[in-house]
Amino acid sequence: MNSKEKSVINVPEPEGNLYIIADSHLDESIAPAKEFVEMLSKLENPHTVVFLGDLFKIWLAPQKFWTDLHHQTMKGFERLRDNGSNVVFIAGNREMLLPRKLTDRWKKIIPFTHLSHSDWFLNWGQKRYAFIHGDTINYNDSQYLRWKALTHNIIFETCFRAIPGALARWIAGRIETMLVNTNQEYKVHYPTAEIQEFAESVLPEVDQYFVGHFHLEQEIKVEGSSGVLRIVPDWLSQRKVLKLNPAGELEVLRFENGTLKTVH
Repeated sequence: MNSKEKSVINVPEPEGNLYIIADSHLDESIAPAKEFVEMLSKLENPHTVVFLGDLFKIWLAPQKFWTDLHHQTMKGFERLRDNGSNVVFIAGNREMLLPRKLTDRWKKIIPFTHLSHSDWFLNWGQKRYAFIHGDTINYNDSQYLRWKALTHNIIFETCFRAIPGALARWIAGRIETMLVNTNQEYKVHYPTAEIQEFAESVLPEVDQYFVGHFHLEQEIKVEGSSGVLRIVPDWLSQRKVLKLNPAGELEVLRFENGTLKTVH
C-alpha cells in the first residue's frame, strides 16, 4: 500500500452514520431497483455510504448502455450525494467500463463522490476502516483472474465502448451467464485459507476491513491483532445493510416492508 492509498477520506468528528452495502445484483425480478432505491431513501442521517461492488447483474458504466433499471438506481445515489452524503463505490467483478479515475466528466454521469478499483480507506473518528470488493482475494482462482485481466484492460474496454448499445448489452448478458455457469469449483468452495491469509496481511493496519463478494456474513480475526475482517452480507438474498454510528458501533439492518430494522 502506498502512502496516497492510506486515506481517501478523513472524518475526525463524524456527524452522521456510515452505511455499507454489498452485492445487490439488481435486476427487475429478484432484486428490483425500486426496492433498493427505497432503501437508500430510508438511511438515517447518512454521512457516508459505501457500496462494495456488484451493483447490477452486469453493468456497462457508459450511459449509452443504461436501461431504466440503471437510471432509477443512479437517481437514488444522486439524491444521497446532492443531499451532502459521501457516496463511495468500490468496483466489483460485474462492473465493466468504469473509468480509472472519477474525472469531472464522469461525475456528471455516475453520482459517486469517490470511486475505487481496489482497497479504499476511511479514518472515521478514532477508527480506521478499509474496504474492498473481494473478488481477487482468492489468488488460486487463476481462470477468473485471467478473465478479469482480459475484460478490464484498456484495449478491450476501448473496443467495447465502440459497440452499439443493444449489441453491447446482449454481449454483457452473455458474460453474465458465463460468470454464473463457469468455474463452479471455486464458486461453491469458500476460500477459507486465502481469506485468513488476507486477514493476516491487512488487519494490523485497520480496526475493521469490510469485504463483499462472498454473499456471507462473517467475522474473521487473527492472533495478535485487535482488528476484524468483516464479510458484508449481500443485499441480493439477505436485504441487509451495515450501519456504524459516529463512535463506530455496528448495527446490522434488514430492509423489510419499506423499513430498515435492526437484526438482533
